[in-house]
Amino acid sequence: MTQFKFSFGKNIRVRRTNPKKGGHLLAGFFTLVGLFIYDYLTLPAWNFRSPSFVFMLAFALIAFATIDQIFTFSINRISKTAYMLAGLLIAYVIVFGFLSSEMLNAAKYRDQIVIKEVKEFSSDFASIELNRIPVVDKQTAQQLGEKQIGTVQGLGSQYYVDSEYTLLSSNNQIFRVSPLQYREFFKWLQNRDTGIPGFVRVNVTNPTDVTLVTMPQGMIYSPTAFFSQDLHRHVRFKYRTKILSDYSFEIDDTGKPYWVISVIEPQIGVFGGLNAIGAVIVDPVSGDTQYYDINSLPAWVDRVQPTEIAWAQIDNWGYYVNGFFNTLFNQKDMLQTTDGYNYVTINGQVHVYSGLTSVGSDRSIVGFALINLRNREATFYRIGGADEYAAMSSAEGQVQHLGYRSTFPVLLNMSSVPTYFVSLKDQEGLVKLYSFVAVSNYAAVGVGESVALAQRDYMRRLKEVGMIIDDKDSFKTLTLTVASVKSAIVEGNTTYYLTFDEDPRLFVVPISVSMEVIFASEGDSIQISFFETEGNVIMVSEFDHLSVDY
Repeated sequence: MTQFKFSFGKNIRVRRTNPKKGGHLLAGFFTLVGLFIYDYLTLPAWNFRSPSFVFMLAFALIAFATIDQIFTFSINRISKTAYMLAGLLIAYVIVFGFLSSEMLNAAKYRDQIVIKEVKEFSSDFASIELNRIPVVDKQTAQQLGEKQIGTVQGLGSQYYVDSEYTLLSSNNQIFRVSPLQYREFFKWLQNRDTGIPGFVRVNVTNPTDVTLVTMPQGMIYSPTAFFSQDLHRHVRFKYRTKILSDYSFEIDDTGKPYWVISVIEPQIGVFGGLNAIGAVIVDPVSGDTQYYDINSLPAWVDRVQPTEIAWAQIDNWGYYVNGFFNTLFNQKDMLQTTDGYNYVTINGQVHVYSGLTSVGSDRSIVGFALINLRNREATFYRIGGADEYAAMSSAEGQVQHLGYRSTFPVLLNMSSVPTYFVSLKDQEGLVKLYSFVAVSNYAAVGVGESVALAQRDYMRRLKEVGMIIDDKDSFKTLTLTVASVKSAIVEGNTTYYLTFDEDPRLFVVPISVSMEVIFASEGDSIQISFFETEGNVIMVSEFDHLSVDY
């Protein structure tokens, strides 16, 4: 208490408040406001196995202690305690991060993924039909998608096509799909009630099959939306403790779009060995969400394992074969992945693959590793040969006078020979030629204006270098009677589709195979040659109309 004496003789008692208590309250208030804003913007998982969450708490304590000192003009017990707790949280991340590191857990990191080694390449890779070869790569899909959005007046000014283009299998077809996205905040503001009107679907086996799929109801929840319609924020507020990773746009077998968001957790120590344990599936129209663990996912889901995490596990498998310190000194028996990777579909499921090479080797591989992006099943094929970039250079070398550039290869099985398939593009990014390159001998190269012509040239080269013999069971020549003829324009070239009285299958003949096909009509006798496949659609390699001679 403080007493003041005035001239009129009365003593007045004035109560003085404690400035430190008010300073603590103000510091707590400003810290909570800042923490709320930071959490709303960055959306970390409320999980002590997430370093970002622990660091957020530590920085909040440091901010509180600093603000508290400013308001109380002192370094008091509360601010000291806040600093100490922040230090303990940072130490928690550092210590347990080290205890979870590869240095102390090399064997666990190597064994995190179980890899089945297969020596017979064709055991899983069935020979693919020519009309099933993926000729549309990601870059080409992007170009085709941009053309589609440009066909609808006014659409391109509001939206753009996402550049990701997820590869997936749906109804026995292989597609790349990508949603439209808002161009910026004001475009979202104008369209937030109706949402995003659709997505682009590209059939990777047929560049002419490109569709801008429009939806009766727009997709409200999107990564480019804002506030409560932002996809990440919408999911995070429903699953505060789950560590979210990959966002994959997929369609089910009815063509309905969904977002598939991987849920991951550390499996080695506190922070190490991240692995997908399930997925949150979001309906972008209604916003309905459902979490599925890895064993209960809907059958149409293709991608749960984030590619970067799955591929890091393959690297660890090859890298820590003899422990951590072997990577620093002897480097004995170590393998590493090549610089790039691509996707293939096997039995309707998407796999990521890349070559494996010995550490220090140049432009060669000892085999391939594949990972199923749904269930993480992995296979290693021990096949020596050229890496992907050597194959690309070999294909480009066949047409070096034209200056065409190769796409990243797709891995195929051609007559039980491991084979790279690439497209050759001009400077404008347009596909001009196709090429097959043998993995084990990149001098065996086939090039052609169509896939069928490239295959014919490739099979000829394989025979020349002695990699295959002239197998009459796989390459057939038949004389047949035409039952029907249809034609269509494919990639700017006329392609003919024929059926014959003696064979129920559909035979495809590009005009580049033989101009005599334009004279084919019902009842004509035709001699054709082709590589036998298990499918009902056959690409013809040689065509001879027996009634004409050109």
